[in-house]
Amino acid sequence: MINGYAAEQILFNLIKNSPKIKGFKLPSSEELINIASQSQLGRKRIKSATSFLLEEFGVNYRHPKTNQLSRVLDWQMVPSSIILDYIFGIDTVVNILGFTIAIDVTVNSNKIEEKQQKLTNLKPLWQEIGIDKACVCYVSNPNSNCLWQSLKSVTKQSQVTTFSL
Repeated sequence: MINGYAAEQILFNLIKNSPKIKGFKLPSSEELINIASQSQLGRKRIKSATSFLLEEFGVNYRHPKTNQLSRVLDWQMVPSSIILDYIFGIDTVVNILGFTIAIDVTVNSNKIEEKQQKLTNLKPLWQEIGIDKACVCYVSNPNSNCLWQSLKSVTKQSQVTTFSL
């Protein structure tokens, strides 16, 4: 069985090698944070992600007046793909048949419904960055032959859907 990171890498490579699937230029880290901070949902997601992001991307800052050392987050230092994952709940975004589709990858079949619900709840956030549709990709036995057809079927759905690789 593969882990989540490996599944994401498999999907990224399948997308990269598919001539019919185009990438999506992510907004900058600051733009993503500005978009998220405009809504209560986004501010809540930022707050819940900050402690994890501080561990990985935090920098030490010494206050000039108090000389107190603290760890702060410079959003410019956090890659936009990480913000997309932690705050928007999306692993990757692709363009297919004129639709911009968000994909959340999982290797745990027990988490599919939970991830669908999460993406549904986060719809106002991901729509603000130009995403039209979202889906959960369950990776169990990766097969590049079905990726195009699976993503094509997502374009016809009005709700967050699931497909398997």
